[in-house]
Amino acid sequence: MSVHVAVAGWLLEPSPFSGANRRLTSLLREVPAALRANERVTVLHRPSFHPPKGFAPIEWRAVDIPSGPTWRRALAEQRTLRALLRELGATVYDHGFLPTPRVGVPLCQTVHDVRDADGEGRWPPWIARAILRRSLRRAAAVITVSDWTAQRLRSLAPGCKPVVIPNGVYEREPGEPPASIPDKGYVLHVGHLERRKNLGVLIRALSLIDTADRPELWLIGRDAGEWPRLRTLAAELGVQQHVRYLGPKSDFVLPAYYHDARLVVVPSRYEGFGLPVLEAQVHGTRVAVANAGALPEVVGDGAILPVNDPAAWAAEMATPDREPLDTIRARAARAKQQDWPTAARQWLATLRELSSSPA
Repeated sequence: MSVHVAVAGWLLEPSPFSGANRRLTSLLREVPAALRANERVTVLHRPSFHPPKGFAPIEWRAVDIPSGPTWRRALAEQRTLRALLRELGATVYDHGFLPTPRVGVPLCQTVHDVRDADGEGRWPPWIARAILRRSLRRAAAVITVSDWTAQRLRSLAPGCKPVVIPNGVYEREPGEPPASIPDKGYVLHVGHLERRKNLGVLIRALSLIDTADRPELWLIGRDAGEWPRLRTLAAELGVQQHVRYLGPKSDFVLPAYYHDARLVVVPSRYEGFGLPVLEAQVHGTRVAVANAGALPEVVGDGAILPVNDPAAWAAEMATPDREPLDTIRARAARAKQQDWPTAARQWLATLRELSSSPA
C-alpha cells in the first residue's frame, strides 16, 4: 500500500527559531533517508514561504491558509483541507497545532505543550482545555515530546494515549567565537523573550553577584514583548551593563555561543521540552534549569533550581569552574542519544501505521 503524508507547515518561517519550527524542520531534513519506495511526503506551506533546498524528495505545496490569528487559521483549515488532501491523494495528515480540523483522512496531532490549558498562555484555561479535549478526540494518534507533557495530556484528557517522540539534537562544530568574550565570561539563555521564560529571575540574580565576579547575561531569541521590561529591570538593579540582548541567531551560529558560555540557563516556569538544554550539553557546557515542566526530565543530572529563587540562580551563575571532563563527556553522550534521525524514523513509523487505518 502506498503512503502519502501531508504535513501542515504554514507556521514555518525562513529561520526555525521556535522550538516547534526547529523540530519540524529537523524531522523533514531526516525523513527522506527513511522513506520507502511507495512513500511520499508533501509539506503544505504559505505562499510567502520559500521552501528550503536539500530536502528532496519531499514535495512542497503552497496553500492559502494564514498563520494567524488562530480563529482565522482554523476557519481556513476547515474550509480548505478536506478537498485539498483528497486532491493530493494524501493517506495521512500531520497537524502540529490546535485546534484539530476535520480532514477526511487519519490525522496525527502533535502537542508540544499544554501551556494554555495550564494557564500559561493567551487563552482562558477553561477554553483551552475544551479545545484540547475536542481536538484530541478528532485525532487518530497523538504525539508529544516529553513524558511530562504526556502525563499532562492523560490528566487533562482521560483516555488519551500519546506517543512520546522526544526532540533531538545535532552535533555541529562551534566555529569561531561569536563575539568578544567578557573577562568573567557570559551566561547564555536561548529562547523567545516572553513571560513564561521567567527571565527576570536571572537579572535579579545578577544583581546579587559581586561586581568583581559578575558574568554578563546574553539573551538570544525573538523578543515577544519582554525586552523593554527586562531592560528597565536591569537598569533599576544597576546591572544594565551586564545584560546583552543579541536577537535571534540561526542554528548554524548557535553552537559557538553554546560552546563558549560558562553556563546555559533555562529558568522557565513552563516548558514542554527545552531544546537548549540538549544543545548545550552536546557542547560540554554546564546547564541550570528551573524545577518546572519537562526541564528536570531533559536535563538529567544537571543543576535543577527553584523557579523563583534569585539567590540560588546567583550561586550557580557565579560558579566559573568547569565540571570534571568525565562528567562533561557523559552528559554529551547522553544528549547525543536523542538524535533527529531516530526521531524522524519514529515519527514516520507512526504516520505509516495510521495510513492504513480508517479516518
